[in-house]
Amino acid sequence: MKNPNPLLFLSLLMSLLFLFGCSMSNEEKQMNLDLIASEKTLPTNFHEIAFKRKEAPFFQYLVRKVVYQSEFAANWSFYGFESKPPSVNLNKKDVFFIGVQESGSCPYEIGNIKLSSDNKTMKVTLSEPDGACTSDATPRTFVLQIDKEIAKEMESVVIVQSGVETNILLD
Repeated sequence: MKNPNPLLFLSLLMSLLFLFGCSMSNEEKQMNLDLIASEKTLPTNFHEIAFKRKEAPFFQYLVRKVVYQSEFAANWSFYGFESKPPSVNLNKKDVFFIGVQESGSCPYEIGNIKLSSDNKTMKVTLSEPDGACTSDATPRTFVLQIDKEIAKEMESVVIVQSGVETNILLD
């Protein structure tokens, strides 16, 4: 029996690696979570200004991207945080305030954060504990910091809640 041609094998291997590499370039990239705060608070006028899904489930979100120190302090107060804002280097980081409503008995946590390959969309997955949850709607605001270089091209945030994706455009 003849040995297979090593050049043929090498070209086949290179083709497979090229195809696999191209398919990976369109996928999302996992980001490390850099959570500044998570508290049971929302702006008092949340229901009037929040993004509302047009189809069921009718989740509401208030997402803001902050790039300047004055905006950070103003949004910290606007979202209802009572403590003094933490120190954030806004020369290197951008901050995202993500306001949601959750069950009072099953608080959300951020499960994971993924970034689209073009850095234009951040996907934030909310996870809740297993078990029976009450159907009340209580406030929750997450505050995240992300490297400015990554966040500068960001145009939208997709929130995944109860397996449903909602795309929110940034101002």
